[in-house]
Formats: sequence, C-alpha cells, structure tokens
Amino acid sequence: MTFDTRRMQALFESAALVCLVVVFLSFPVAMALAYIAMALALLFGLLSGRIWQRWPTVRRAPVVWAALGLYALMLLGILYTPASHDDIVLHLSKYSKLLLVPVCIALLAESVWRRRCVDAFVLAMLFILGSVYANIFWDLPWSRTHNLGWGQDHTVIGDYITQNVMMTFFVVLALDRGLRAGAAWWRRGAWWLVALLGALSITHLSSGRTGYLLLMVALFAFLLLATQGCKRWLALGILALGLLTVVATSTEVQERVKLGITEARNSKSMEITSIGGRINFWKNTWSLVEQKPITGWGTGSYHDTWCEEVTAEGWCAFGRWHPHNQYLFLWMENGILGLLAFLALIGAPVWAARRAQPHQRRLLLSFAVILAVNSLINASLWSSRESHFFVMLLIVLCADALYGATPRPAQARRAAD
Repeated sequence: MTFDTRRMQALFESAALVCLVVVFLSFPVAMALAYIAMALALLFGLLSGRIWQRWPTVRRAPVVWAALGLYALMLLGILYTPASHDDIVLHLSKYSKLLLVPVCIALLAESVWRRRCVDAFVLAMLFILGSVYANIFWDLPWSRTHNLGWGQDHTVIGDYITQNVMMTFFVVLALDRGLRAGAAWWRRGAWWLVALLGALSITHLSSGRTGYLLLMVALFAFLLLATQGCKRWLALGILALGLLTVVATSTEVQERVKLGITEARNSKSMEITSIGGRINFWKNTWSLVEQKPITGWGTGSYHDTWCEEVTAEGWCAFGRWHPHNQYLFLWMENGILGLLAFLALIGAPVWAARRAQPHQRRLLLSFAVILAVNSLINASLWSSRESHFFVMLLIVLCADALYGATPRPAQARRAAD
C-alpha cells in the first residue's frame, strides 16, 4: 500500500467519522440531515477500508451477525412474498440502517470518536429538553405542539412516542454521567437535575403512555445495576416513592391510564382507539403468524395482507402501516428465523455487557430493556426516527463494549508478557 493510498484512506475515515457525529447530532431533531450524513458515513466508511482491516475484531461482536442476518432474511423473503414492488423497496429501505452496523463499528475503534457521537446525541437532547420547558411559556416556532402552560403536551419533534423513547435513554445517560462525575459535586448535581427534568418532561409534559412505561422499566434496570446492598434498596425505594408521587401529582398520567384501561376493555368492539387498536393489531397479526409460522408471508407482505384479512370498516387504513409490535411484525413477514434474529439483536448488548466496564454494562442493559419493551408496543426498527435512535445507539454502545471491554485473564497475561 502506497503512502498516497494510506493518506486517502485516512481522509475517508476522518470524513466518515465527522459524518457519524453529524448523524448523532441530527437524527433527534433533523431527519433529512441525518439521512444525508448517514449515507455519506456509509460511503466514506467503505472507501476507508477500515471494515476489512478491522474485520477480525468487528466480527467478534454478535450485534454484527444479528444485524446482517436479519437483513439477509429480508432479502430471502423477497423470493416468496406477495407484496408489491413498492412495499418491498420500502422495507428494504427502512431496514437498510442495519447495514451500517459492521461499517460503523469498524470506524468507532477510538474512544474519542465514540464519546463525540454520544456527546452529539446529548447536545441534541438538551436542545429538545430545553425546548420542552421553554414551550411552557413561549410558543416556539419549531415545536410540534403549540400548547402553553404546565401539564400540557409539549412535543417538540416527531411525535410524543418517539420523543419519550429518546428522552428515557437520555435520563439514564444523565444519571450515569452524574454517577461518574467523581468529586465534582456540582457536575454530579447538574447531571442529576437534567435527569429529573427529563423524567418530568415525560410524566408531566407529555401525553404518551409509552414514555411512562419505558421510564419506569429503564430506571428500575439502571438502579438495579448501578447500586448494591443497602443502597440498592434505598434507590428502589426512592423510585417507588417517585412513581407514587407522579401518579398523585400528574393529572395527565391519571387521565391517560384511566383512558387506556377503558380502551382495553372495549377493544372487542373494534372501535379505533390507541390501546384498543394495539390489542386488535396484535390479535389479528398473531392470526396471520399462525397461518405461516415457519416461513412467514414474505418481506413487505404485512400491509396488503392485513387489509385482506381485517375487513372491519376503517381498519385497513388504520392498521396497514405496522402492527405496533416489532416481534410480531418480523415473525409475520420473515418467519421464526426473523423473530430469532431480532431477539439476537436485542440480546447483543446483553452479551456485550458480560465483559464491559461497569458504566458500560448499566448503559448496555438499560438500553436493551428499552428496546425490548418498546418493541412490544411499537415497531422499533420500522418507525423512522425510532429506528435511527435504536440502530445508532446500538452501534455506539456495542462498539464501546467491544473496544473498551475488560480483557479476559488469558488476554491480560499475554499483554503482560
């Protein structure tokens, strides 16, 4: 390899890494920019050749095989799908972010770039959080909702589900940074204040029930991993007290929970509602799974098949986009292997956490819990901004564990020798 070739590869690598930072900065707030930066990161990343040079390390990450395996099953599903050309292309495009996993993990070998990516995400979330609270007093032109006052829904970007999914992990991230602030008590307090404000934005300034659930399970997982002994019981007790306080002080939470219970009870009437709709999505999609549990119906088949099977008035348009359950979505289209590949993708950060540093472990497992639970009630890899969030965070967290993992005893002895 000549000097000029090495220099060009280094330039392509630097360009790809800059684009990756732009992706993390932009996907929470500006999807068009995120798509452009993502495409450039993939192009420059391939031109840099790092994926081939670092392949012996990259291939050790289970997330790489889970992502590539899931996409390969989608390509295989084209061979027997009844879906239209447009629906096939739509699915291949939606899930194409999975192809970023090996390339970006190869690029993120240096901790400084992984930190810059996470910091870019933090900066974007701070902008969203600040906008949520500013929206109480001022009608911000970039806000999705225009409701002034406390207790209103202040969704800044996308929809409240997507905003709360990202905000939940941001709360966990802020708690973790507070724990790692060391002797700088003011920095620790600042991060914990940010975490509190983020949690309140979900419970008191949003209409999303998804956020309530994700916040509860994510905080439980994080506190379980971040504390030990008496401190663990104290932390879990504070969490329980906090949940009771939220229920007692947030009329929005009370009303949304009551409405959800009512919608669930009335789901058999096939009335188009949020919770009732999800229950009927799941029941009817499961019926489709039962017909072809091994192979599935084929890539892109859900949309038209749903409309053929569910003929109640209004339900074709209401339910044809996705079934609000990523497990059933992939099982219905790509069979049992599609489901297993997705379970492997969820399990990848859990596997990576085995040899990760303590702070990496609690972030990896908290993220896995958020992905697993959200996928029960939403299409985590299908919905645009959500899929950006889950795939990009999966990449940076697993890369951090891969390159910064605690060495095994045998490896440590070889390094010492």
